[in-house]
Amino acid sequence: MLSTDDFVNGGIIAAAVLAILLVALSTHGPRRSHPAVRFFVWGSSMVFLPLTSSVITYLLNRSGPDRKEQCGGTSSTPIRKGNPDVQDMCTLLLWVVLILIIRNNADAAAKAISASPEGGDTGVGDGGQKIRPPVEYLGQYVWVAYLIWLCIPRAVWLGPYNIVVVIAFSLLGLVKLVVKLAVFWNARDSFALGKNTRLIAGYMAQLVGDGGGGQVPRYIVMGETKKHVEETPQGYHVKLDDVEDKLSSLVTLDRVWRLAEEHGGGIFAQRQELRDLCLSYSLFKILRQRLSGYRLADAGSGEALSFVLRGMDSVGAGVNPDRMFRVLVDELWFASDFYYSPIPLYVFGRWSVTLNYLLSVLIIVGAIAVGWIFQAEDVIHNTPYKVITFSLLLAVVLVEASEIAAGVSSNWTKMALLGHYIQHESAWRRSSCVHAALAAVLRLRTARRWRPNYKLGQNSLLEPRRFLKRTEFISEKKYGRAGLMRSVEVSPAVRDVVVRSLLRSYGGISNGVPAVARRVGGKIDWARFGSQRSWASDGDGGSTTELILTWHVATRLFEMKSTLATADMIAACQLSYHCAYLVTAAPELLPDSVAWTEKRYKEVSADVRAALGKDDGSSSESAAGRYERLVASLSAGSRDKVLRRGAELGRHLVEQYGADEASACRILVDFWSEMMLYVAPSENVKGHVEAMARGGEFITLVWALLLHAGVTTSPAEAPGAAAP
Repeated sequence: MLSTDDFVNGGIIAAAVLAILLVALSTHGPRRSHPAVRFFVWGSSMVFLPLTSSVITYLLNRSGPDRKEQCGGTSSTPIRKGNPDVQDMCTLLLWVVLILIIRNNADAAAKAISASPEGGDTGVGDGGQKIRPPVEYLGQYVWVAYLIWLCIPRAVWLGPYNIVVVIAFSLLGLVKLVVKLAVFWNARDSFALGKNTRLIAGYMAQLVGDGGGGQVPRYIVMGETKKHVEETPQGYHVKLDDVEDKLSSLVTLDRVWRLAEEHGGGIFAQRQELRDLCLSYSLFKILRQRLSGYRLADAGSGEALSFVLRGMDSVGAGVNPDRMFRVLVDELWFASDFYYSPIPLYVFGRWSVTLNYLLSVLIIVGAIAVGWIFQAEDVIHNTPYKVITFSLLLAVVLVEASEIAAGVSSNWTKMALLGHYIQHESAWRRSSCVHAALAAVLRLRTARRWRPNYKLGQNSLLEPRRFLKRTEFISEKKYGRAGLMRSVEVSPAVRDVVVRSLLRSYGGISNGVPAVARRVGGKIDWARFGSQRSWASDGDGGSTTELILTWHVATRLFEMKSTLATADMIAACQLSYHCAYLVTAAPELLPDSVAWTEKRYKEVSADVRAALGKDDGSSSESAAGRYERLVASLSAGSRDKVLRRGAELGRHLVEQYGADEASACRILVDFWSEMMLYVAPSENVKGHVEAMARGGEFITLVWALLLHAGVTTSPAEAPGAAAP
């Protein structure tokens, strides 16, 4: 039978384990949005507070006379230093306070700003997102305050000054939470946040109706307030006088470009990346429409397409793929940060930023002071408890310090400063010192939590082990099938060929047929294959999934025989492996039915294993010898049609272009870049939101690029398009 000491010790040990888990998971970044992680954090929280409260209450009752007896004078013996029950009680209470501070800082902001679009919330605040302040934390703080009130008389030996410091530190987290609650509550009716998506949707309809407003569109960057808005039967509209006013607090994209042109020494003229950041922020607001379920007013708009095809107006420098994708990366960084990370309060207002930073500094100072008090007064009598306590104090200091550092250098901060600079540009320019300080802050490197542009998920149908991770179980549980596969850095060649294909496909017409509807691979004699194949289907009702797998097999076979390492070859191979990865790990991002895609991939991969046996590409066999064996095995009449056609196409490329590999590389890279443009437009917003939650996919960048060009669905094949 358990003794009371066993109950206390067991409870404290369990509380210590839960405290460590809560800190680790609550500060896990955007990946804590995984359902399993959220559930575990929620469950741990539900257990931690009742467990520690029961142990504290037990220690409180066992440590001596209750508060009523002390206040009534029936006992003249105060609780002295050295009572282990009182020391453990103070230690546990400090753990609870520290856990609440960490969770409030690392988790509450993300939960409060809005529900994720994938959750299907509708009708509250932002046409698809809910402003949901973390009110449950208030209840927890109220309970902790009650425990502190009960425990104060038992810790009189600490001295009045030390008690005041500990109580003040315990209340700082509550004050910070109240500030966030007040800010979030006000944000519900803010046109800059709570009502922003509906406002942008109405404004974009205005903009399309007016013809776009010039070469640089009048996309809203920031400064939306009630005075700029009028409500109509069609929804919110923006007063056009405020849009055209050069001194208005409403900042539009064309105004940013105009400032760079009118003032040669201005900060926007000196640093184009700041103009690009404003562009990213304005595109992020447009993207939120799509994430909230709104139809885009500029879908199919010639002005939107022209804006993207011009390279998003790179000011005479021509179309720069690296710049275009950098703009998209920053746009999706805003979106990912908005939905899945604690958001700096810059997005809400300057006063909240100042107060939030002040409270963070006070919490850091308070944590150091409390640590010194507990050490000087020898409150913690157990070495393991001391290690846990000071680890939690250090975690609080690091979390608050990292919030300050990340906030100062974040793109949210830069946008707040740039907005103030634009609205008061003449005042900023009069002070060279202030201008220099602004420039220094804007040069700080952003701490990115999400880097979708730099990784491409990879998979090989013929060598499935080639791109598998070693930590398969953990990665799969965290990220699904995407966690099983490795990624590679996206080469500049990939960005180049995607943009090149965009310009070719949407930027012109050839022989009366739009480029997007033309056949792919004009140098291949398709008659040899007995069917008319386009890049959207294989002529006999085949699916996009089958076409991807067929060309993936052909690309891999050609790669075995090729001696080239050109940019086209690198891009073709990376995109081929990436499309195979999408079929395997993210079928929801492809046009075919998810169930169909999964079914066909299983069938084809099973047939590959039957054809190749134990061969997984790791043998010492020469590439030429393996090529011949694979072509023979995959071409057998008993094999799946995907493998037969892939082997046939791969052999044709090798034989037809053996002396001109560069042409074959161009055929492959054209096919894969156009395939990316074909599969990227999608109505499946939820799939891309889920991709952002797990760190992002390259296809989401292409999806966003086409969305801003007004392309929201896959292009249909022209009815009369003939095969080349």
